[in-house]
Amino acid sequence: MARSKIALLYVGGSIGMKVNQKTGRIEPLESLSEVHRFLPELQKEVSLQFFSVANVGSSEITSDHWIEIAHVIKENYNEFDGFVVVHGTNTMSYTASALSFALQGLSKPVVLTGALLPINDLVGDGRMNIVFAIRAAQLDIAEVCVCLGPHVFRGSRIKKVEASFMETFESPNCAPLIDFSREIHTADHRIVRRKRTLDYKPEFDANVNLLTVYPGMPQSFLDAVLSSGPHGIVLRTYGPGMLSADLFPWLQQVTERKIPIVITSQALRGKVDLHKYRKQLTLEQLGIISGKDMTFECALVKLMWALTQAKTPLRIRDLMERSLVGELDD
Repeated sequence: MARSKIALLYVGGSIGMKVNQKTGRIEPLESLSEVHRFLPELQKEVSLQFFSVANVGSSEITSDHWIEIAHVIKENYNEFDGFVVVHGTNTMSYTASALSFALQGLSKPVVLTGALLPINDLVGDGRMNIVFAIRAAQLDIAEVCVCLGPHVFRGSRIKKVEASFMETFESPNCAPLIDFSREIHTADHRIVRRKRTLDYKPEFDANVNLLTVYPGMPQSFLDAVLSSGPHGIVLRTYGPGMLSADLFPWLQQVTERKIPIVITSQALRGKVDLHKYRKQLTLEQLGIISGKDMTFECALVKLMWALTQAKTPLRIRDLMERSLVGELDD
């Protein structure tokens, strides 16, 4: 049986490090090909090829990195059965969402993984995570996903919920796609492999603001946001999309300037419902966009992407409120 061909793209993070057995210090791997040395059980069934895209901490990630990762995948798309992207965990949810929109119509998996500890740490998560990610890249799945620990999640649905524990991510509104803890369980709602044409659209407008509403939010702050000339705004509101009536005049100014504004929830689970309360009907009348059950990370990235795909408020609203890659429930 032919070995699966998997491309391993390194962007940064602890998996690309190793513990020096003599000094105990954490050092960069001399070469990405060293990864194969720590995965003897995969050498017979997987052919790995390594690509160094960047070597940055995930806190330094920008939309330029998203575009570069997407470009490397697109340029090598027909040569591999799947792709694994090694990435730091702090901004992985943003990158996973960005790749989901940049690489639509996938016929094979793109799996992001990372770790808190280096790959050769005997009690660490690095080796386990990369083994699971490579396994996931061999399975019947065809979407951008994230694998940390035994669970594989839809990339556009994840949130980082732990700062230092190994079970780093959750997918609050979408069940895991794959579960390795029970042999190998694959969920029915995953997108499966079949022949598709890759729809490559790696453009993002970074001039988007993310605001969290809070009691007593000063008008001067809101005025400063508006005067900075954002191309779009994502608002994290209370519960199903509630906010103070004091904000309505400012919201009207935003929409009059044809700046799209997307409402998301500060709650971990659930969704925005602009029809739930009378006050929220006014939001809809103002032309506010419902983020539904998208995470705020995904809503932010999707708006950055949508601004490059559509020029009218109506078209942007249509893109934002419609599921494109499984990022929301219609």
